[in-house]
Amino acid sequence: MTVRAGVEQHTFARVDYEGVVENVAALARKTFPYVLGCLLVMTAVMFALSCKSSSVAFRAGGRVSSLNIQVADTPSERAAGLAGRASLPADSGMLFDFGADSSAAFWMKNTSIPLSIAFIGSDGKVLAVKDMKPFDETPVTPPTLFRYAIEVNQGWFASHGIKQGSTALIENRH
Repeated sequence: MTVRAGVEQHTFARVDYEGVVENVAALARKTFPYVLGCLLVMTAVMFALSCKSSSVAFRAGGRVSSLNIQVADTPSERAAGLAGRASLPADSGMLFDFGADSSAAFWMKNTSIPLSIAFIGSDGKVLAVKDMKPFDETPVTPPTLFRYAIEVNQGWFASHGIKQGSTALIENRH
């Protein structure tokens, strides 16, 4: 051991910091893409699990048409609906699940997207399909009680041949 200007210098404990940093940096370069990939996958899985989404398949004649839909199954979600949105992706919509037969009315307050709505009974039969105009506050209802309502871009039901009497298979995951 030698002492210089009041500072001890240990000759036996010399650390090669540059070598350590290079090794850690090399390891980080090799593992970073895998760690990042795992984080992205975990984020996507957590997002998917947190989203309340479903799919619906409609059968009209011999044709089957599918929709990806968001679920509105609480009073506040049903009240908000698609209001305030600028657009709705193709083959997408919103499912209103009332949990039991309902006679609720729909309107287009604060909704700028032209929509079509299908009212569906608990048995999956389409009871009625109606078009709705943006910002129109006129109540829209079917002729009878319904369990589900599905809003889509206006004309989607017509272009897929879905009308009263068609069948809907609702896969509600949430």
